[in-house]
Amino acid sequence: MNKISIYILLILIYLGLSKSFSPSEKKAPYIPNEKVFPSYFYGAPISIILLESFQTGFLIKTFFQKYKIIHGFKHPETLIVRTSYSFWEKNKKNVGMSIFRRGERKNTESLIPMPPGILYIGDPAYGHWEIQDSGEKLWFFHRAYRHFPNIFNWNIFRPSEKFYETALTFLTHDKSYYGENGEFGTEGSLTREKLEIKEKESEDVIKSDLKNIIEKTFYIPKWNN
Repeated sequence: MNKISIYILLILIYLGLSKSFSPSEKKAPYIPNEKVFPSYFYGAPISIILLESFQTGFLIKTFFQKYKIIHGFKHPETLIVRTSYSFWEKNKKNVGMSIFRRGERKNTESLIPMPPGILYIGDPAYGHWEIQDSGEKLWFFHRAYRHFPNIFNWNIFRPSEKFYETALTFLTHDKSYYGENGEFGTEGSLTREKLEIKEKESEDVIKSDLKNIIEKTFYIPKWNN
C-alpha cells in the first residue's frame, strides 16, 4: 500500500470517528443567528444560557452551540443546535452568558448577552435585597428559587445592587456586561471554574472510552488447555 492510499485511509478513519462522536446533524435544529430566538423559544419568563460552543468535521466543519433553557417554573432543559460560523464566532466569548431573555412583564425581550440570572435579579417575585454589615445590598432568591444560583453556576457569588444597576446601564446602551470583575463569559472566573471541572470529567470519560475500545480491538482470548 503506497503513502497516498495510507493517507486516504487515515482521513476516512478520522472522519468516521469524528462522525461517531458528534451529535447528529439531521436531529440538531438550525439556528443561524439570535434573530431566530424570539420565534423559536416560547413562553415567559425564559432565559437561554450558552453552555458550550464546539465544531465537528475535518475538511467540512459544522458548528454547534449547547444551550441551557431556564423557565421560571419548571426544570431547566438542554438543547444542542447547529449554527452559522458567523454566529458561532460572534459568541465565542459568551459561554456561560444569557444570550436571550424574555420577561413576563410586557413580554420584554433582550438579545444582548448578559450574566446568567439577570432576568430574575431585582424582581420581588423571585427574591429580595439584603443589607450586609458593610452596608452593601446583595440579592438573595426566595426559598422556592433557592436552587437558581446553582442553575446559573454562581457558586458563592451573589449579585450586589451596584452589579445590577451597572448591568441595566449596559443594557440601555445595548452592550454586554461581564460583571464587575469579569466573572462571567468564556474567560470569566466563574465560567472557567465550571469549564475546568467539565473538561476534567470529559477527559476521564474519553480515557475510559478509549481504554474500552483498545481492549475490545486487541482482545486476545485466554488459552485453555
